[in-house]
Amino acid sequence: MQTASSLKCSTNSQNSSLQYSSDINAISLELPDHSEDFQSVNGLKYLPSWPTVNLHFTELSYEVPDQANASKTKAILRGVNGLFHSHELTAIMGPSGSGKTTLLNLLAGFGSAVSYSGDILVNSSPRDMRVFRKMSRYIMQTDVLDPQFSVHEMMLLAANLKLGNELNLEQKLEVIDEILEMLRLKGSKDTMALKLSGGERKRLCIALELVNNPPVIFLDEPTTGLDDLSSSQCIALLKMLAAGGRTVICSIHTPSGKIFEMLDTVYVLAEGQCIYQGSGSNIVPYMQQLGLRCPITYNPADFIIEVACLEYGKCYHNPMVEAVGNGKVERWTPPSKDGKVTPTKTDTTSGASSFYEMDQFEEEISPKLLQAKCSWWMQYKLLLVRMLIQMWRDKSYIKLKFYMNIVLALLVGSLYFGMGTSASKALFNFGFMFTIVIAYLYLPMMPVLLYFPTEINLLKREYNNQWYRLSSYYAAMVSSKLPSMFVLAVIYLSIVYLMSSQPLEWFRFAMLFTIAFVTALTSDSFGLLISSRLSLVNAMFMGPVVAVPLILLSIHGIGYGRGTYISPLMRFLMHLSFLRHSMEGLVASLYDYGRADTICEDTEIFCSFKKSKVLLAFLGFEDMHYLWSLTCLIGFYLFFTVAAYIMIRQRLKKSTANPIFAYVLQLLSKYFNFTSYNY
Repeated sequence: MQTASSLKCSTNSQNSSLQYSSDINAISLELPDHSEDFQSVNGLKYLPSWPTVNLHFTELSYEVPDQANASKTKAILRGVNGLFHSHELTAIMGPSGSGKTTLLNLLAGFGSAVSYSGDILVNSSPRDMRVFRKMSRYIMQTDVLDPQFSVHEMMLLAANLKLGNELNLEQKLEVIDEILEMLRLKGSKDTMALKLSGGERKRLCIALELVNNPPVIFLDEPTTGLDDLSSSQCIALLKMLAAGGRTVICSIHTPSGKIFEMLDTVYVLAEGQCIYQGSGSNIVPYMQQLGLRCPITYNPADFIIEVACLEYGKCYHNPMVEAVGNGKVERWTPPSKDGKVTPTKTDTTSGASSFYEMDQFEEEISPKLLQAKCSWWMQYKLLLVRMLIQMWRDKSYIKLKFYMNIVLALLVGSLYFGMGTSASKALFNFGFMFTIVIAYLYLPMMPVLLYFPTEINLLKREYNNQWYRLSSYYAAMVSSKLPSMFVLAVIYLSIVYLMSSQPLEWFRFAMLFTIAFVTALTSDSFGLLISSRLSLVNAMFMGPVVAVPLILLSIHGIGYGRGTYISPLMRFLMHLSFLRHSMEGLVASLYDYGRADTICEDTEIFCSFKKSKVLLAFLGFEDMHYLWSLTCLIGFYLFFTVAAYIMIRQRLKKSTANPIFAYVLQLLSKYFNFTSYNY
């Protein structure tokens, strides 16, 4: 390995330029004169402009529990400081594990909301998360988009949710066209999200968050998965957005030389500490002052990352942290020839020097700009329509559910054909009711266990970026399932009811249908409750496993006869199974309320179950009440629905204000992998 003294520093380092050559791989970026109002860059003439937003953080530290030793903690950030200006594209750099994403998440208030030490200021005032989340947007590393919609449809939905009735449809469409034109997506406006390229998907994620012109934009690894040309285009776009008056902060691993020149400010982390903050063009003299000479053929970004990885020894880490005061030096600049240090708030290379005087006059954010433009009811309607369209456009899934219900109904109807009116086969008819319970346990529950853990990433992006309230989304999600569940229940129950020769009385079919439909709703909510805190694999495992004791408790004691002793504890557990109430409700709907005698065949010598009361006494259901069973089912449905909502809200916020709840989650996460949903 070469020693530091043998490395040659580049003697012809040049200032970063905003105009690149006409090489086929180069990107031409021309920013307008700073005296203009940036209308050509902003392009959103109907939307209000925000005041300057600067982020300042001091002594920011963050620790996580050590997986190897629960009594110890691991420091991710160690007292870092920094100042990120408006009108600038700031890149947080560093090797893997240095704390880039953690710092970005803490500044954005995204992800983990557990306690950290230090102060985060917005325009020199303590950050209010409720206010800050309304003015900032976080674009995740993974491009999470709805594959069932086109670019224009997603943009229109975002405009309706974020702008409400503030603008009419014509104005919204004009804003959408301006954003798509600015991000070079106009030609792909009718393309489905599933068919977009990687660069187009990344630009679409940015476009969706620009609809209401946010002043602060966070991006986690925006160039991941993109080729060199697409990466350069993405960074050039972010620089253009920053020049339009926004504060753009992104984390980036190892930028190419072309991308590195576009960055206004570089913030480098190593082992949870800041080792450099300032212009990218000053990295070479900064390293040279510390005794490290960058080879002329090296990209300065690669060189400082190598130093951060301790490729040149550990002796340079502490001097670099001290040179910038762990981020307290807001903008490092090389000393002049007479030994004096130039002012830290000047930068001739970034083109942003004219804005620093503006930064001194930080305006207070108007409360009117932070008010939600879309009402709860409008959010509910828009989301409901979106979810119904999603279901309708997924033709294969609709056909699969439709055909599956018909095939299953014909199979069950064939197995129990004509048993509804036969006294000798009354016990088999009880098995028919049990098949309804099993069908409406697994048919609604299993799709939720598979679907929702994958849907949570889209919900996380939209909810944390203030698209809508969680309550409106949840209400729309619950409501959107009702039409298809109702239609499929009518098809399935009509076929099996008629084929099994159940009593042709409308009120009995209505009673059976009501119990079966509420059971399906309860199973759906039960599956949602399970998947609300688990990953896909864990949810698919836990769902069927938890269902087994519920099934066993639903039929416990059946056939024991009247007077059989069942312990109070077991009776209590039986009532905790919502399937038990479903069974009682189905039996009551078919054999209670004046059921006529069933038919005894001539071949039967002794027909004991001709009277329905005899059958109910034998099964142990003589004390059942239909309305009580239905009320209990509705109670379970409401309980599971509310509990699932609370768990989803807890998952999105990840708050651990209750120490007991936090401790239980920590134990479950450590020993049972209960909360491993960060994928």
